Amino acid sequence: MSGITVKVKKQKELKRELKVSVPSSMVEAKKMKRFEEIAKTAKMPGFRPGKAPINIIQSQYGNQVNQETLSDVLESSYAEAITEKDLKPAGPPEVNIDQFVDGSDFQYTATIEVFPEFKLKGLDKIKLERPSATVKQSDINEMVENLQKQRGEWKSVDRNATDSDQLLIDFKGTLDGEVFEGGSSEDFVMQLGGGQMLPEFEEALKDVKPSDEKDFEVTFPDGYHQPDLSGKTANFNVKVKEVRELALAEVTEDFVKGFGIDSGKYDDLIKEISDSMEKEKDSKIKEQVRIGLMNYLREKNQIQIPEVMIKNEATAMQKDWMRRSGIEDESAAPELDNFNQIATERVHLGLLVNELVLSREMELDQERVKTKLAEITNAYPNGDEIKKMYEQTPELMDQLRSMVMEDQVVDWLIDKTTFTDKETEFKELINNQA
Repeated sequence: MSGITVKVKKQKELKRELKVSVPSSMVEAKKMKRFEEIAKTAKMPGFRPGKAPINIIQSQYGNQVNQETLSDVLESSYAEAITEKDLKPAGPPEVNIDQFVDGSDFQYTATIEVFPEFKLKGLDKIKLERPSATVKQSDINEMVENLQKQRGEWKSVDRNATDSDQLLIDFKGTLDGEVFEGGSSEDFVMQLGGGQMLPEFEEALKDVKPSDEKDFEVTFPDGYHQPDLSGKTANFNVKVKEVRELALAEVTEDFVKGFGIDSGKYDDLIKEISDSMEKEKDSKIKEQVRIGLMNYLREKNQIQIPEVMIKNEATAMQKDWMRRSGIEDESAAPELDNFNQIATERVHLGLLVNELVLSREMELDQERVKTKLAEITNAYPNGDEIKKMYEQTPELMDQLRSMVMEDQVVDWLIDKTTFTDKETEFKELINNQA
């Protein structure tokens, strides 16, 4: 299409307003061409197929052709307009039709947001603190003890309860003398210090012993998940039936075999645990370095971010939350604003990573894509089926390629980085949620 006129007006930040005018002669030519196409096959009363006069065709199909022409001219002229003005839209345009009448130029306004233009900063002198840790014998011993706890047995004891003990109780809660829904239970099992019950409830049961009976009050916090209880004070009667302590499982040959060590030897279990903890440590350090580099990249490159991209990302996150939660009713999902901060960070980082890839002319390593796919699918018992699902789902493969490309970017940044190692305890490293 040629002959269109385009005027671009810069609005705030990344928004642009395009005033597009398409000559009426072009619009009419497209309409006539469409009418002629229809006339070739149209079946009209009193005429043989394809022989109806064009004015009859125009009368019968006018509205349909107008809509088709409007859509066609909009799409083609918009594409030409952004190409002519060298604009890079970050999302679809908002279009308002200003004029679309016979005999006059077709005019419309398209409002868009464009991708930000910037050059990456801070890539020449990257300095980053990197965690370092040693897997000590005490860490291994603690892991063995955790395994013993997993296979341990709760046994009744005749003493006062302490933190981490288990209680078998009957309880009844009342509001203004009336039992409320969910406020009563028999043979209820709870663990002190486990955060299973409200803090006031647990506090009241510290130091109890078998056969004790206690009455106490608990005030439900504001915003409690049961709105009818929020901020209210209930009375509880609790009867303690048992106090139980955890007896650790004995480390025997069968115990060792229970964790997949066919030899049943304790030393082989220790080696398996040690190797696993070393891998976990290395993986955690790698993840901390990745997060540190991505945060560095964002901090050094504060850019304008298209609102449309943030909205699209937040919407995708909301839908993903609904899918994982098994919720179909959108009104039951968290408000879109709840996802905006993370969505903004993701879009920001995505723009920076994309610019780094383009400016450094990085190419996706297809072998790494294959390796990554194998790592993911081999973790499933039906790995071949999962692999086939990935290969046949473009969206999943696109996600996979993005992950690999980000890994390549991280590797590139690591080569440019001077690290200062900071020694930390293994447990602290593993529990770091940053």
